[in-house]
Amino acid sequence: MKSKIIELILKKTSSNHNRLIGVEIEDIVYTNNGKRIPVNPSINYSASDLLNDLIKNKEHKNETYDYSIEPGGQIEWSSTPYQSLYDIQNEYKRHLKTFRRLLIDNNLLAIDYTVDPLYSPSSIELIDITKYLLMDNLFAKTGSHGNWMMKNTASIQINMDIFSKEDGEQIAFLSDCISPFASLLFANSPFIESHPIGEKNYRHIIWSNTDNSRCGYLFEHGIISNENLMEKFADIVLKAPLIFSITGSQDINPYKGSINKWLTTLYDDNELNEDIINSALHQIFTHVRFKQGMVELRCVDRPPIGYEFAPVAFWIGIFSNDKSRDKLMELFLSWRSTDRMISINNANHLNLDKIGPQKTSMYDWINYFAEIALEGLSYRSNLLSISNEEGLLLPYLELFRNRGVPGLYRQTDYINSNKSLKDFIKTPI
Repeated sequence: MKSKIIELILKKTSSNHNRLIGVEIEDIVYTNNGKRIPVNPSINYSASDLLNDLIKNKEHKNETYDYSIEPGGQIEWSSTPYQSLYDIQNEYKRHLKTFRRLLIDNNLLAIDYTVDPLYSPSSIELIDITKYLLMDNLFAKTGSHGNWMMKNTASIQINMDIFSKEDGEQIAFLSDCISPFASLLFANSPFIESHPIGEKNYRHIIWSNTDNSRCGYLFEHGIISNENLMEKFADIVLKAPLIFSITGSQDINPYKGSINKWLTTLYDDNELNEDIINSALHQIFTHVRFKQGMVELRCVDRPPIGYEFAPVAFWIGIFSNDKSRDKLMELFLSWRSTDRMISINNANHLNLDKIGPQKTSMYDWINYFAEIALEGLSYRSNLLSISNEEGLLLPYLELFRNRGVPGLYRQTDYINSNKSLKDFIKTPI
């Protein structure tokens, strides 16, 4: 079964080194009076209605990007895969034009925070979709913050095509090592339940307390190098309890047992297919995970408005230059297990002066990786004869170096504003 998972991951790898990139950006939506938008269809305009209107508009305009809805009514925009980040950004701007019009027409606003700043999960409706109902039931048993993850978070995910097994394994290992630092660099959850959060990196904490069998860092699942990483990732998939089963007609059902048990049963019954294996891959939520033909990077927060593509440029820059990748491989393979654990634990706290691996502060490590990303973007620009995408990252780095992370400075701005938090967060997207 392990070989079938790997075969699917590698089935649509890119050729000719034309690496395509996809981006997914999520938004939490409020009514203009500061309430979460209803999730399910009702007498009031709901997140489900908003999703339907967005889909109708994009189909009318023959756009190839897509939309989906998260368990708490968060709206997710998914880009078309492109080589240039500017092409993705232009597509995102077209989405925003439609999105903003629908928000205004329906007295709504989308907030640029990664964790809901006002409401607890118990006060937020869960979407009436079977797979999410089953997921909610499971996560209530597997961790303390599963309901926070489902209803209260918004993020940005970066999908990168992989060229080969070796390429995918190296990207996955390096990104797993860098993810704690990226999580801090882009931390943007300053408030929860109507109060400042202090130095907690709360979305990172939420994912650390959701379901240890399918979440967290690859390192926490015993993956300490890129060697046979795909096989070890397949082990994570197969060992995890299945959240829900799916039939050939796309019916969702509860299931008691591991993913391995489910896939093996279907294989024995000659019913196993690629859609089924894809469904299994999508039930794993590690910060770095494989999907068909790509690796997905999931650790960073949804940035403040205007900086949505900074984390995308950061990650793409990191992986654009083979020499930089080799340099990073040498660095991380020299780290001890304690170095990895220090970086992961430090990522729960927004104190960047904390000492990280090799007696170097988290702040200094972040700047080191940021410089590698900028160098990679310049290299990529010359290699592909495209505009240098450093303009997507540099403004955020300037903000970070002048003011710190949004998760902290936005608390200070709120305290100094003399506004209620409900009014303070009303900076529309």
